[in-house]
Amino acid sequence: MSKLLDKIRSRGYWEVVIRPEAYEEHRVAYGQLDEIIVAAVVRMRGWPVPFFEHREQPMRGKNWIGQDVDSQVVGHYEAWRFYTSGQFNHLRAVDADWRHSAEISPAPPRDEKVIEVWEILFYLTEVFELAARLALGPAGDKTMTIGVCLHGLDGRGLIVGQRHRAEFFHPYRTTQNDLRQRVTVSREDLVANPREYTVGMAHEFFVRFGWKPARDQLADHQRELTDRT
Repeated sequence: MSKLLDKIRSRGYWEVVIRPEAYEEHRVAYGQLDEIIVAAVVRMRGWPVPFFEHREQPMRGKNWIGQDVDSQVVGHYEAWRFYTSGQFNHLRAVDADWRHSAEISPAPPRDEKVIEVWEILFYLTEVFELAARLALGPAGDKTMTIGVCLHGLDGRGLIVGQRHRAEFFHPYRTTQNDLRQRVTVSREDLVANPREYTVGMAHEFFVRFGWKPARDQLADHQRELTDRT
């Protein structure tokens, strides 16, 4: 286990798995892994998903490639692995736990654990778009599974966290340390409706904090977030 993985897991973090439902160990030729993941990268904001550092060679395991991204200057930490089975794994630190600037939202109060609505909605939008792109290539299949877990949540507050939006009267809190969601969807539906699946999963996360937004409200917020980039 690398020091970066330990660092990511020391605070709140995302754990994402995108894979074909049917397992095939050698679905993708090893030599194609880098070009497939580079072609699928999602760029909706400053940090693409996943971040592929072209100036460095990826790490290479027996049946996977990957990179650990340790950007202390801006407080961004992630690690990804892409396997010959078509499975993609992503660990990513919760933004508010390491934030150095207030580009999108103000820094959270010191010593208070929070996660913003925009981060959940934005990151899930990127995840489902990445899943749709992978589904269309050699790493995909007729049915895809997307699993997402938020770790390190016990007592963490859900806040709006955007300057131009009204803040909640008080943070919504969960007493669960981990929140997990998973969907299995046909390639056709995933490619046609990635944002609808995003809204559905985001809603399931939010209600577990105790916030119950209308799905139309989330879809409008999603468009605002992606259109501003």
